[in-house]
Amino acid sequence: MTRVASQPICLVGLRCVGKTTLGRRLAERLSIPFVDLDQELEPASESTVGRSAGELLEALGQEAFRKLESTCLERVLNQGGPRIVATGGGVVLSKANRERLRAQSRCLWLSAPAALLVTRAELDPAARPALSFDSPLTELENQSLERADLYAEVSEARFETDCDPERVLAEMIAYL
Repeated sequence: MTRVASQPICLVGLRCVGKTTLGRRLAERLSIPFVDLDQELEPASESTVGRSAGELLEALGQEAFRKLESTCLERVLNQGGPRIVATGGGVVLSKANRERLRAQSRCLWLSAPAALLVTRAELDPAARPALSFDSPLTELENQSLERADLYAEVSEARFETDCDPERVLAEMIAYL
């Protein structure tokens, strides 16, 4: 079995960078399952069942949401086997998550300019709550600066997603 098919490949990066879109396409091309970590979140109470990740973040608060996200990441990675996993943008904030990502998967960092991510967020119907009182552009620029070293720490390669998705997909496949 090749490295591509022997363990999960996790896509990390800021929100709206293309983790879900490219992850689905990559999984299809590699004929392996796709998992969107945001879709895997299992709320602990009935009041949050069926809510999007953004709605869960608002309902639970950042600390409880991050704990839930960590539990979900652990469960998905412990299932073993090949799969493409689109992680949440903040999954790398936890040291335990970074250790788990390095030990149990191959990580690819997807990156794009903050201004493009703001445009994509405006076009995305999914609720994405602000995490600060800054403008969306400032918030994403700050997150990019704050998280860059964390994404680099867990990732073996970085791919810019500010171009044609098919080109990025081809680059990722060639790399793998």
